[in-house]
Amino acid sequence: MIFRATRRFNPLLLFCLLPGLISCRSPQATTSSGLQPSEQVKLRSAPAGATANVPKAFFPEMAFEFGEVLSGAVVEHDFNIDNHGSAPMIVNNVSMTTPLLVTQMPHQVLPGAEGKIHFKLDTGNLSGKFAGTILVSLNDPATPQARLLFSGHVVPPIVVTPRPAFFVAGQRDQRNRASIEIVNHESQPLTIGKIACPVGRFTTRLETISPGRRYRLTLVLNPHGPGGKASEIISIRTSSKRMPLLEVGANTYLYERVHAFPDDLNFGTWHIGDSGDPTITLMIHQEGGTNFTARFTTDIPCLSVKPERGPKGDRYQAEVSLILQKIPPGPIKGSIFINTNDPAFPKITVPVNGQMLER
Repeated sequence: MIFRATRRFNPLLLFCLLPGLISCRSPQATTSSGLQPSEQVKLRSAPAGATANVPKAFFPEMAFEFGEVLSGAVVEHDFNIDNHGSAPMIVNNVSMTTPLLVTQMPHQVLPGAEGKIHFKLDTGNLSGKFAGTILVSLNDPATPQARLLFSGHVVPPIVVTPRPAFFVAGQRDQRNRASIEIVNHESQPLTIGKIACPVGRFTTRLETISPGRRYRLTLVLNPHGPGGKASEIISIRTSSKRMPLLEVGANTYLYERVHAFPDDLNFGTWHIGDSGDPTITLMIHQEGGTNFTARFTTDIPCLSVKPERGPKGDRYQAEVSLILQKIPPGPIKGSIFINTNDPAFPKITVPVNGQMLER
């Protein structure tokens, strides 16, 4: 729901920042029996049976859901606050999640009266789910602070789905691929221009699903390209004035018929006197193997390697542990060497690193 902007701003409001919140403090009313004209408060008779000389706050609506809006839209909404007590209710302070702003609020609400707190949300820099919290501080002894919710979903002009990144792994000589879609939510049709990406590891292909609205981009891993892992960027030029450039991550991994996973072991940072021996599981795999054998050695004296052959004869699983009591202070750096019976890949080297610090 989108509301028209308030035509005037209350000059008595003071805006200040709190951590993660904006705070608006209202000064005390000049008299206990009158309202300033800008408060726009509608007077009603106090409900029967109200407690003497005590304000009583009532919010007909505690949560506002604005649904789905396009990024850049301005959402506005009024939260009503009623005084069901018999003494003036003072609005001491209003704090809210940024970028929510309050543009109008009453300083006090008389018994039997209704006030409005007007909020504005500019979604220009938002994307995805927005969940805002509003805290209203009052002089009501039963409700000194009221919590209101302001939420909805902000849709970017252009969405890359299911995520703005590729993750493609494959064995050499196998042409693995993955696809993403580019969806246009703007009123103007979208044209995809130049697609720039590194050469060697993969190629891309663009297909039109719905002209001006929806496109499919496919990444095809080069089965004869450089081996190992890589993280690169694909740059996509578009006709959108708000999003003329899209950047999509390309995370690829081309592995050989015999490969280790992970291809390096990082044990992180430890301190002298720490208990327990950190362990990482290392796999060595021969694609299609049935009689694969491997022997593990290491040049790190404080490293324990315990391999176990898989039941299908195509892999080994090794539990690699640091013996903390044997590690001197300083960097942990070395390798695990795996000798195999595969003539094309007789030796695999897996780097190992970490750090031992004084306590």
